[in-house]
Amino acid sequence: MSYVNKIISINGTEKDFIKAFANELTSADSRITCETDIDAEFANEDSSHIITIIFNVNNCYKIKLIRAVAINRATSQYNIQTVINNVDKSSAGLLFLGATKTVTDIATRTFNFMLISNDNAIAILFGGYNRTLPNTYDYNVMSYHEQDFNVIAYNLNSIASKAEYIRTDENHKGETYKITNRLLYSRDENVEIIESKPLMQNNNAVYDMKNVYDCSNVTAGSILIINSNKYFAIDSNTLIKT
Repeated sequence: MSYVNKIISINGTEKDFIKAFANELTSADSRITCETDIDAEFANEDSSHIITIIFNVNNCYKIKLIRAVAINRATSQYNIQTVINNVDKSSAGLLFLGATKTVTDIATRTFNFMLISNDNAIAILFGGYNRTLPNTYDYNVMSYHEQDFNVIAYNLNSIASKAEYIRTDENHKGETYKITNRLLYSRDENVEIIESKPLMQNNNAVYDMKNVYDCSNVTAGSILIINSNKYFAIDSNTLIKT
């Protein structure tokens, strides 16, 4: 179980920066692996080549980090998108600098990410150099994992936990779910929780997530301590136990 809030700010070449970002992301949770040889990507001699770095998240979905322009052109941006059931989803831009640079320019480039995870849930918020997590971000994902039950939700600049969850297991691939909130009221500091979070299909609760909890109204992005346990409020009515 972990809570990681990282600012990756590297003075060096673009390859130095991307390698540092990949190292920090994969170190944050062992279920995230980098499938790309980053040295080989940057060594590609095709001037039209677009650098693409691929991360695998627990064999449930993939994250692509795609340079905004070809390797021979200057840029200040990578695009980020998820790949769910081998389908590329909508992308968002992550700015690493306020000015364009070539891959070999020495400059200070910056990305941010926040990762909240436990045995079952992995939530990640991504932001460019000009974002302050968790208040502002560019892209976010939330996935849930149990044996034979894996789902992923993504969104651009609104919270993924409230989006549609897409199942990736072979026998149920493409099935969709939505969460529901059972405690839509405020208890002020006396936060009430239910130690599960239902996933809905056709207005019927069909699955209870573990280590993801329903709660009365809280401030999204806050950390709560309840009965000596730590929780992150991924949205105003959903807690991830950390």
